[in-house]
Amino acid sequence: MRAADRSAGDGWDKLTAQYPEAADRAWVAITSDPRRTDGRQHRLKGQLGSVTVAAEEIEHWQFEVLSGGRLWYGIDDANRTIWITAATIGHPSQTDIGRRRKR
Repeated sequence: MRAADRSAGDGWDKLTAQYPEAADRAWVAITSDPRRTDGRQHRLKGQLGSVTVAAEEIEHWQFEVLSGGRLWYGIDDANRTIWITAATIGHPSQTDIGRRRKR
């Protein structure tokens, strides 16, 4: 696993500092089976379903680390790398619009 950019790296550092056990569970789950689909882990939908990292478009996934905290990551099969694209303690604002429509 590698950070796709400085913001993602900083987010991961904050997450691991504040919630080390939850971050460790996420790390183990993602590195052992990055495409597992369950209540905590799934591929993002719509425009968020893919992300460009290092000039490659790859699948974009989410892992629910905490009730509000999320880890977004891209799966780069060609380079056998998981790219952390966002790590937040709170719910990512990019998904809030879709959540409001469902209510």
